[in-house]
Amino acid sequence: MPDNKLTTAAVLAAGMGNRLKPLTDNLPKCMVEVAGKPLLAHIMDALEKGGFKRLVIVTGYKADMLNKFVKGYETSLKVELIHNESYDVTNNIYSLWLASENLRNGFALVESDIVLEPHVLEEFSAPDKIALDVYDKSKHNGTTASVNENGFVENLILKQEYHHQPAKYKTVNIYSFSKTTGKKLLLQIEHLIKKGYLNSFYEVAIKNLLDKNEISLEMIDFENIWWDEIDTPEDLERVNEVLLKNGIAILQSAPENSL
Repeated sequence: MPDNKLTTAAVLAAGMGNRLKPLTDNLPKCMVEVAGKPLLAHIMDALEKGGFKRLVIVTGYKADMLNKFVKGYETSLKVELIHNESYDVTNNIYSLWLASENLRNGFALVESDIVLEPHVLEEFSAPDKIALDVYDKSKHNGTTASVNENGFVENLILKQEYHHQPAKYKTVNIYSFSKTTGKKLLLQIEHLIKKGYLNSFYEVAIKNLLDKNEISLEMIDFENIWWDEIDTPEDLERVNEVLLKNGIAILQSAPENSL
């Protein structure tokens, strides 16, 4: 086992999931079920299979329900819960900042609304990685990225900066950061928080560091990995259609189950 293998992961689950209403009227977004289990359960299982030992979850909306689920869910992960009391007026940059003290030795970062082939999360026990997929305008939105010939990110293009054409790759919202890179990221986030960027995205901090060549992130290619992001009822319907067609084996651990 490499000395720099990451064993801590962070999941940001404070948001209200407004675009997923009415499904999120009475439960957190990460508790919406796919194939009979909450999204968070799928992520926890994948992290456990990937060799992670510790999970830091930032809660917010309907936190009591999430806390109850985590306490009752069977897992080998040591789970630490941090509550974002300002979840309704802040964004994920603030949630990640709240978790800073718990993430000082490097960490993987996984957003709580992702469903994917779980075997791939093991890749993020290696530091300084970023998950990227080939951009598909029919289903992708949000941050995109350009990559150099060696597979390292050159630039993040935030949604508001798309102009006429986004970059080739779409961020999957899964990252890993070494102790050194993570420290730089958390300091940059703290800087932005002090400037009032409480309702921004953590990608702004990552982009700032990349633009200044202060960090380096290597692409993990998701072109042949099945994954999806559930932001709307239509997204959930699309995922359920895929699983109905292909079977839930896709959510098991073996890579041969790829679509």
